[in-house]
Amino acid sequence: MRRRSSRGPVPPVPLRGPKDTVLITPGATVRIALQFDKPADPDTPYMYHCHLLYHEDSGMMDQFVVVDPGQRAGTPPRYEPAGPGADGHAHAHS
Repeated sequence: MRRRSSRGPVPPVPLRGPKDTVLITPGATVRIALQFDKPADPDTPYMYHCHLLYHEDSGMMDQFVVVDPGQRAGTPPRYEPAGPGADGHAHAHS
């Protein structure tokens, strides 16, 4: 992705160019541009999220799909853990 704007129309030189993460300070708005050059797949979502876990838990994590013009989003496969503890979380029960 490329950062399109940040606190003004042109980002500072170190923030230009391809990135996979973007620092967004409190109250800031950042516009990004993404280019998808692979075939669109309406059933396979991409994810974006905040790297602060308490933000992820508060909803700053979501998914989107890329579709061709005129195409509708499909139904992504649902992840189902294989059994107790299969989701990678260990839970203690008393």
